[in-house]
Amino acid sequence: MLNQMASSRRTVWLLLALPLALSAAPAWPQEPAHPPPQAVEVALTAVSRHLVDQYALYLYESLTAQILYNENILDRPDAPNATQAKDSLWALGIISDSIMTDEEDGQYLDAEEIPTFFEDIVHRYTNGSHYWPDRAITKATRREHLAAWYSLYLVLLVANATQEEITAKLRSGAFNLDPGMLEASGPSLVDRLKKDGVLTDDAYALVKIQRQGQEDRESLTFPPYMDRWKARIEDAYRISPSP
Repeated sequence: MLNQMASSRRTVWLLLALPLALSAAPAWPQEPAHPPPQAVEVALTAVSRHLVDQYALYLYESLTAQILYNENILDRPDAPNATQAKDSLWALGIISDSIMTDEEDGQYLDAEEIPTFFEDIVHRYTNGSHYWPDRAITKATRREHLAAWYSLYLVLLVANATQEEITAKLRSGAFNLDPGMLEASGPSLVDRLKKDGVLTDDAYALVKIQRQGQEDRESLTFPPYMDRWKARIEDAYRISPSP
């Protein structure tokens, strides 16, 4: 039986979440081809600071879904992308370990740590002096690139989910929440931040995901800097191993 969520935002009981189908589509043309790194950093930082309450819980659900997705790849005999899936689990494990805390009665999600953790990732990897989406990727560095990309991917995924999607997932996922604690409908976090003036039009374009298709076959188009970065990471995993 699922446990009741604690009244404090700091910890919530950790249980296994159900898989969530996720996909990324080609580049979104509205964003400038090469946005200034500082603009990307500012936009992602503004979003990361608001990953609290239901967004923190939904982020954990999304993280768990990605773990299950990559575990399923490794379960397939002779999977061609097994190396990338293995490194993905390493990357996702780092994220999980960074936002979880061990206590006497089990492992808990440290919800208050989530904004701090992801803000740090944003500053570390999108700072103008060492902007990782434009850095060279080799076999030696591809795993760290993958970990950084996955972190920002989760930020964008959660920030673009509508309240209806978040509510549906949390009610049927790992957390036994009182329906009255969740909004039945409402805009995504990025849409709300734009409406409130936290995100300018340019910043909004750097964190907005375009969506197309029916719910069961929906495609998600991430900002171009994310898709370009992902493509270069995947190219690094296609490098033939040394003899």
